[in-house]
Amino acid sequence: MDKMRADIIITEFMEKIFGFAMSKTYDTDKATELASRITFDVYTSLLKADYIENIDGYIYRIAHNVYARFVDEEVRGRYVSIDNVLIPVTDDFTLDVEKEEIYRYLRQRISYLGKIQREIVVMYYFNRFRQSEIAKRLNIPPGTVKWHLHEARNQLKGGIEKMNKTVSGLKPIRFNGMGSSGNPMPGKGTNFYFSKLIAQNIAYAAYYQPKTITEIAEVLGVPAAFIEDETTYLEEHGFLDKLPGGKFQTNIYIQHITKESLEREHEIFKRYVMPVCEEYIPLVFEKMGCIKDIYTPKHDINFLMWAAVSFAIKHKFYFKTCMNDSKYRVKRKDGGEYIAMAGILDEESLSCLSFDPYVYRAPDNMTRWYSPVSSWQLTTYYDSRDLDYENNRDVDYFWLYEYITGKITKISDHADKFKRLYDKGYLVDEGSSDYVNMIVTSKSYEEFTNLLPTPSDELQKLADKLDSELYALGKDNFPPHMKELYRQRCSNSFSEQDFVAYVLAELVADGTLKPLSDEQKASVNTIMFCDVIP
Repeated sequence: MDKMRADIIITEFMEKIFGFAMSKTYDTDKATELASRITFDVYTSLLKADYIENIDGYIYRIAHNVYARFVDEEVRGRYVSIDNVLIPVTDDFTLDVEKEEIYRYLRQRISYLGKIQREIVVMYYFNRFRQSEIAKRLNIPPGTVKWHLHEARNQLKGGIEKMNKTVSGLKPIRFNGMGSSGNPMPGKGTNFYFSKLIAQNIAYAAYYQPKTITEIAEVLGVPAAFIEDETTYLEEHGFLDKLPGGKFQTNIYIQHITKESLEREHEIFKRYVMPVCEEYIPLVFEKMGCIKDIYTPKHDINFLMWAAVSFAIKHKFYFKTCMNDSKYRVKRKDGGEYIAMAGILDEESLSCLSFDPYVYRAPDNMTRWYSPVSSWQLTTYYDSRDLDYENNRDVDYFWLYEYITGKITKISDHADKFKRLYDKGYLVDEGSSDYVNMIVTSKSYEEFTNLLPTPSDELQKLADKLDSELYALGKDNFPPHMKELYRQRCSNSFSEQDFVAYVLAELVADGTLKPLSDEQKASVNTIMFCDVIP
C-alpha cells in the first residue's frame, strides 16, 4: 500500500484506536501508550499490505494482538496492573464493550480533551474518585478540578454535533510551497519541521484564529493526545505562539492561493511588466557592454544577460527601505533566524488556468558568503536546478575559487571537490580541458549593484501602484496578525522574484533572451564575486 493511502487510513482510525485503548485501560497515560503501539503496528502493517478487504476487522485484529502483548507485559510486572477484561474477537472494530450510554459516550469523546481534563474525567467517571481525591493526586486545588469537570462536561455535551460536522467535511491541508525569509542556517528550514502532514494541519488550524489543543484536535478530527507533543514541538521552535488561556496561534506566513487569485495576479503582472521591459531592460544591455572585469563562459553575451537582467530587477527596483522584514524573523531553537513561509494550492486547479503558472514562479534569491568569495543565485523555470537551499553551499563557490586560483588540481586529494563542482555544473569537463560555467566578476557585490542603471521616476511611481494593487487583491485572505507582514511583502513588488520571472518570460517570448544550453541551465542566474576572474 502506498504511504499516502496508509496516512489517510491512520488519520481516519485514530479516534477509534484511542477509544479502544481507553475501554481497556481506563487510564489516559496507559491508553496513550497502548494507542501509540497499536497505531505503529497498524501503520507498518498497512505499508506492507497489498489489498485489505475488511479494514475494520484487519485493524481490530492488530489492536487485539497488541493489547494481548500489553497485558502479558503487565503480568510480568513491567507495568502497573490494569483490568483483566477478556477481549471478544470480532470483525467490528467499532463495537462498544461497555453497555452504559455514559461510558460509551465519554470513551469516544474524552480523547479530544486536553491532558489535564482527560485525567480528571477518567478519574471521576471511570475510577470513581472524589473531587478532593483527584485534587490531592494531581496536586491542584479542588476548585480547579471542579472547573475542569465543568468545562469538560460542556465540551462533551455541546461539542459533539459541531465536532461531527467538522470532521465529516475534513480535507487535510497540504503545504505545497514551503520556504523562509532570513537565515535558516545553521539549523533546518521550514520544510524540515513541516515534513509531516499532521504538523501542517496543526499550523493551519490555528492560523486564522488562536485555538487550544482541544480545539485544534476537534478541527483535525483526531484525539488531543495525538497532537500534544507535536504542538509543543512546534511551539518550542517558534512556529506557534502560546497565548493566554492555553491558546496557540500560528507564526507562519501562509498564503492560501486560489485559481481566481492566480488569474487576477497574472493579469496585473502582465500589465506592469511591459513598461519595465521596454524602458529599463535596454539600459541594462547597454550598461553591461561597458562594465569590465566580468567573466562569461565562452564569451556568451546571452548567458551574461540572463544573470544581469535578473540581478538588476532584484536589486535596482528595491525602492522602499521599509521592506526589511528582520523584525518579523523568529530566532529558532536550532540556531536559525527566519520567517517561516508556506503556500496552499490545490494542484488540480492549476490545470484549469489560462497560463502555465510554473513559468511565472521563482523562489527568493539566495546569497552565500565564504571569504573572499560571495555569490548570488535565483532559481527559475528556465534552469535545471532543484530548489534546495541546503544544496546551495557556500563552500561550492570557495572550491570554484580555489580552482580558478590554482589551489586545487586533479589529484586524489581533491577528487571530492572536483566531483562536487562537476555535479553542480559549475565546472564543465570538455575532455582535454575544463571551463568555469558561471558568471564571475572581480567587482564586489556592492560595486556591481551600483554600476547597474537606476530606474526612472516614472517606473518608481508605477512600482508604487503595483504595490497598492497587490495588497488590495490579497489583504482579506490573511489573519490580523499577518496583515502587516503581508503589506510589507507587497512593498517593492517590482523587485520580487515572481516579477523577475514575468520579466524573463516576456524577454524569452520576444526573443531578447535566447534559449539556454543544458550546461548553461545548471548555473544560469548565478553570479560569483571574488578578487580574480578565470
